This record gives sequence, structure tokens and C-alpha cells, in this order.
Amino acid sequence: MSTQLDQSHHVLIVGATKGIGFALASQLAEQRVRITLSGCTAEHVEQALTRLRAHDPTAQPQGIVLDLRDHAAVRRVFTGVGPIDALALCGSSDIAWGSFASLSMEAVERALHMKLTGYLNAVQAAVPQLAERGSITFVGGAASRAALPGTVGLAAVNGALEAATRTLARELAPRRVNLVSPGLTDTEAYDTLPAQTKAAQFAAVAARLPVGRTGLPDDISHAIRFVMNNPFVTGTIVDVDGGAHLG
Repeated sequence: MSTQLDQSHHVLIVGATKGIGFALASQLAEQRVRITLSGCTAEHVEQALTRLRAHDPTAQPQGIVLDLRDHAAVRRVFTGVGPIDALALCGSSDIAWGSFASLSMEAVERALHMKLTGYLNAVQAAVPQLAERGSITFVGGAASRAALPGTVGLAAVNGALEAATRTLARELAPRRVNLVSPGLTDTEAYDTLPAQTKAAQFAAVAARLPVGRTGLPDDISHAIRFVMNNPFVTGTIVDVDGGAHLG
């Protein structure tokens, strides 16, 4: 693959109907990259496609419904999308956080099924369609290394994904495998919180960060595009967390 994605390339984005995945789809559409975006329901997929086309009527993104937990279904879907130059896995999962004493193991299991085994399921199905020098980019999370009380569920899921990234970079070479690790990012995942609670939590995190603010979806999608485009980057964990990893 060339060092710059363009209209000759096909990128499949898992979890592209909102948040970081949708920001990535929007940026790639502006570059005229051919996009296939996935979501968990047909309604969410159609809404995302409508938003992209409203922004740019000439864009022609494709959409698929994908249940990452269904191995056979994922294989069927990926067989139908044709050759892929880059795969980005941006899908969210249940937010398994809270103090360890009260942490729901069911929530941790759901997060593992969606973001760890679900991601790996998608990659396994995509590899036969992926260009020999194509790329795979996971979206993980800063909790994997920040050692913050109340985030052990997130840390376990994202830490496992980071370990898988390094091993896959060796096993799937010359295809490249990287992980972008965002800090607290203002996406729809937090819209269920009361407005004042969300504002207070985001302000508290921002006050501790060297950059003085929390993340935006575009911040993370820029980093995903960087590792997709750079042919000399593989097996790398890219921190996009405003300095949270500094402690």
C-alpha cells in the first residue's frame, strides 16, 4: 500500500456509526477513500451513511451490519466486502468500570466478548481479504497502563488487546498491526450520564492532563490515519491521551 490512502484504497471501519469510528469515516471520505462502515444495527448504519452523504453528496460509502460475537456471520460478511487495504476496529463495548469490590463480572465478560474476542474474530475473518501490505488498527484505551482505581475492567480488556497487537504484528507480517490508545474522549458513550455529572468528570480529568483538556473524536482518528498511512509503523501502541500515560 502507498504511504497515503486515496480513492484507490478500500478501508473497512468496524464501529463507524458514531464517535471515533464516525470521525475516521468522515476524514477518509474527505480524502475520497472508499469506505465500508459497520454498525450493530441496520438503523445505526443507515443513519451514519445519511450523515456522511449529507456532508458530501458525492461520497459513496457502503455499510454493513456486523455482530462481532457471531463468528460464522462475521466470516460471511467479510467475504462479501471484497479486497481491503486497511481495517480499523473502533467499536465500543460495555463500559466495565467501577470499584473492584462492586464490579460486575458480567459487564467485564460482555466487554471481553465485544472488544477482545470480537475484535479478534473480525481480524481473523478479514485477513484473507486484506492486502499483503495492508494494515490493521485497533482502538484500545489508556486505562490499560494508567493504573487508575475503578478501571480494572477496562484495564484488563485493553491490556489484553495491546498484548495481542504486538503478537499479531509478528504473525501477520508484512501486514502491519497497531493500536491507538485514547484517553478520555467526548463521544456518545458518555451521553447516558447526567449533563452535570459528565461535565464535572471531564473537567476533573482535564485539570490533571498536561494539555488541559480531554479528547475529541478527531484527535483519535488523526492518529489512526497516521498509523494506517505510515508503512514503517507496526506493533506499536500510540498514546493519544493528552499526557495521561505520564502519570
